[in-house]
Amino acid sequence: MIKVNNLKDSAEIYIHGDIIDDFASNFIDGLDGFVFPKAIKDELDSIGEKPITVYINSDGGSVPAGVAIANMLKRHKAKTTAVIDGWCCSIATQIFFSCQERQIPKNAYLMIHKPSCTTVGDANELRKTAEALDTIQKGLEEVYRAAAKEHITDEDITKYVNQESWFTGEEASEIFNITLLDEVKAVAKFGSGKNQMLNIPKDICFESKNKELKKVEKIEGEKNTQDIENQIEINLKIAETELNLCEKA
Repeated sequence: MIKVNNLKDSAEIYIHGDIIDDFASNFIDGLDGFVFPKAIKDELDSIGEKPITVYINSDGGSVPAGVAIANMLKRHKAKTTAVIDGWCCSIATQIFFSCQERQIPKNAYLMIHKPSCTTVGDANELRKTAEALDTIQKGLEEVYRAAAKEHITDEDITKYVNQESWFTGEEASEIFNITLLDEVKAVAKFGSGKNQMLNIPKDICFESKNKELKKVEKIEGEKNTQDIENQIEINLKIAETELNLCEKA
């Protein structure tokens, strides 16, 4: 989903959902939860030379689509600020770090990992694909290194990417040049990228309501804790079913 508030002296762009290549827009046009480079370009053209705040809530998606959006924001002639609403994962982090100023609430998340793809072919073709992924990773890491604080080494960045690393807002602000904000209520879009994430923090659960992804916090002193846990388990099963149906479509 892309939402834009074009104000008098500034503008806001909400990038909430999976980042998809432009060609796919012909097949899923009209559906919520997807972000396309062309749509971002059209919005940037309409905004003109105003300061922009980009609010991100995304599982990630297509590498070329994400890099294209990131480069569009880099070329913007006014100040750009990125804020993570819920979480910013995978290629969405390239969009986040493309902005001049970056902000993250204490209860939001940032995740970086190795690029991946699905491919078929003989041994030579598979090796070429692996080499291409390694090349893509080098490019992604350059962006992370440029945004990292002085005490973070190149080896640190490679390690974080290789092991798939999740950072809370506070952790991210200690590693990267990011401004830490006070905790706010954050809601993340329930996207298809969850199945490709290996190390999702244990304190995050999934609730199936309009395909939204929410952080379910422990309720202290609640008498019906068991009922809540049972409902969360039911919501998890429903969410997984919806995800499978979505991926088959």
